[in-house]
Amino acid sequence: MMKNIKIVFFSLSIICLSCEDFLSGPLLDQNPNEVDDVSIVSPEALLVGSQVTIYGIMEGYLNRAVSMVMQQMSGLQTDYYRDYNCDPIDVNTNGRWTAMYGTGGLIDLTTTQEVADEQEKYVLLAISQMWEALLFSTAADLWGDIPYSQAANPEFAEPKFDSQQEVHMAVIDLIDDAIENFGKGQVFSLPTDHDFTFGADPDKWIAAAHTLKSRIYLNWAEVNNDYYQIALDEAEIGILDPSGASDWTALHGAAIAERSVWFQFTLSNTDYMGAGKLLVDMLERDNDSRLNIYFLGSGTTDIVGVSPGDSIQNASMLNITGHYGMQWEPEFVSWYENSFIQAECHYKLGNEGLALAKLNETLDGIEQRWQGLGFSNASVPRYSDISGEELFAAIMNEKYKALFLNMQSWSDWRRTGYPNFIDSENNSTECGGASDGNGVPRRLLYPEKEKASNPNCPQNDGIYDRLENDPS
Repeated sequence: MMKNIKIVFFSLSIICLSCEDFLSGPLLDQNPNEVDDVSIVSPEALLVGSQVTIYGIMEGYLNRAVSMVMQQMSGLQTDYYRDYNCDPIDVNTNGRWTAMYGTGGLIDLTTTQEVADEQEKYVLLAISQMWEALLFSTAADLWGDIPYSQAANPEFAEPKFDSQQEVHMAVIDLIDDAIENFGKGQVFSLPTDHDFTFGADPDKWIAAAHTLKSRIYLNWAEVNNDYYQIALDEAEIGILDPSGASDWTALHGAAIAERSVWFQFTLSNTDYMGAGKLLVDMLERDNDSRLNIYFLGSGTTDIVGVSPGDSIQNASMLNITGHYGMQWEPEFVSWYENSFIQAECHYKLGNEGLALAKLNETLDGIEQRWQGLGFSNASVPRYSDISGEELFAAIMNEKYKALFLNMQSWSDWRRTGYPNFIDSENNSTECGGASDGNGVPRRLLYPEKEKASNPNCPQNDGIYDRLENDPS
């Protein structure tokens, strides 16, 4: 049954994937706020639609934009060249912003939760709360202040913008509610076929909930150092299974309507994006075999990366013929992220021995996972006899390499300054050749449509504006 549900809803997405309208259809296009009797609404169907919509948000244009800021990928043509060279335009975020708040996004998530609560389907309620928490904690990481408390509410046609801290603290409260609801269970059959992540397994969801909380607290640790201990406490009861079976991932398959978003984009736009020189140089420097897992050679056996401003246009492609093919299921929240959080927190709390041990334990697990995926010769670095800033740099640089195509890497850089945007020849890889960090964007632009329709939206925002949890 799960397969049938997946096919129905993914088939809605394929036609409009390139234009980022990831989900449509009669059931999902209706406005749940207009339903007079919520008892006739199927929260299971709405949950399925929301998962597919959020895949499009988390894996689509926003992810591509962050991958370029972090120079994991490069932009070579059209608006992607502009984005990569720090000249973005605000119309490009219109589609994903609308998806976050509209059908399949917050509107449907809110309705799902109202109906599930009324029907005492507490596990389903909690799963929907977790998707909302992932979506809006990420949005606040990308933009800073966003509409949330008044959003998707017909009483507020022009919702206010809550501060980044208000959003993140509200999301933490939402995660705590989800953990409580998972503990309640439900008298109805669990929504096993409708939960594409863990098949409605409360224990796995609760572990992921603690890791997501840990991430949010860590992202505020530059403002409040006390959050390092809280983040560590949450991580220690977060995702502890290195096998990958407990990671929060997307669900994709080989059928045309089910293929991963990165695969479909790259297949249709082969010359739009390629490897980023910063990441390529780091992998080459460390003799890290993930270089040939992440990217395809560009006409030769060598992997070519491009920096902003480079005239080179033959950057190596994402390896969509290998691991990043049609069935790639990106990890939104993972064991290895949880483990890197522990290493960073140990370091910041003065336990360098534990930090180094956790770093190498994490790298052991990553290497074993790649080998288990069929890359028998996979190897990643290990570290010994390092301390102080050298140790901290190793933790953060290895996390950057591991979180390939995960938007959390942007928050990590803002918090720590790693990776350092200088290439192997000591030339600046920042936009405009800046050497003081001002050449690396720190946030996305608000969408043009929101600026035009909501007077509460800041009008003169810039990509170098600092977020609330990113003080100068």
